[in-house]
Amino acid sequence: MTAIRINIEEAMVRAKSHQEPPPSDADTAAYMRELAEVFVEHSRAEGYSFDWDPAFIHHLDNYCTEFTASKPSPEVTHSVIMSAGAYLGEMIVRNCGWAWVYCTDQKAAAVESPVGVRGYPHNKVAKRIHEGTVHDLEAFFQYAATGEAPRGSTARVIKPSWWQRLRARA
Repeated sequence: MTAIRINIEEAMVRAKSHQEPPPSDADTAAYMRELAEVFVEHSRAEGYSFDWDPAFIHHLDNYCTEFTASKPSPEVTHSVIMSAGAYLGEMIVRNCGWAWVYCTDQKAAAVESPVGVRGYPHNKVAKRIHEGTVHDLEAFFQYAATGEAPRGSTARVIKPSWWQRLRARA
């Protein structure tokens, strides 16, 4: 399982370099789907029961709390951010009708709604691990599922640049 994780991460790092073209959305989806599966399998071996049912998404917040309390090394933290972020994103893809895309502006995998709203699940997991419970992963998922920002949230929709140009012409 570790070799799979490393190969996926290496592929994403290579894709970020200026010498190679960025991965296609299809390649990004395949990388993220595989990494999410590795997360589910690996966490099951550690006693956690993640599944693809949205009812299990709240376990991801608990997992992050316990993970952070273990004081992991930066390398392990990065690996968990990548794999748990892939799991969160894949939950959104499988249950909310979003799709994986590669965002060339951010040089990162993202999930995109049918109307073009993008979310960055790896960034959200990183914030949850580094900044704490204020970055609720279940709320992030619920926003993707319903389109409604959770009460007290600072979630916002950022329109793409083409939207601003279109509005300027009107």
